[in-house]
Amino acid sequence: MKTVHLDPTARERAGLVADEIERLLDEGKHVAVTVAEERELLSPQQAADRLGFSRQHVVRLINAGRLEAQKLPGSSYWQIPLATVLAFEERRERGRLQADAFSRSLDALGAPLE
Repeated sequence: MKTVHLDPTARERAGLVADEIERLLDEGKHVAVTVAEERELLSPQQAADRLGFSRQHVVRLINAGRLEAQKLPGSSYWQIPLATVLAFEERRERGRLQADAFSRSLDALGAPLE
């Protein structure tokens, strides 16, 4: 997964995004593209949909301090910065890659499959 941050002075990089999409499609892969303003705020349901979690799990992550969010003044309604969700996705991907590398290392050492 790649996240590309663009600003008005980096328009030429937008072509790189199109190139990457074309490459993945040429490989027969399915592609999901999200285009959003970087400071966009998501509801717990929108964050849950993006992360593949339930809305309740997202609220638990907020309460546990694992996902930054803010409540609207005088409300119980949460707003979650898109940047926070992107950072969560990046941490999750790093953890998955580390777990895969650890598993391959164990396999190489001949560890039992228990």
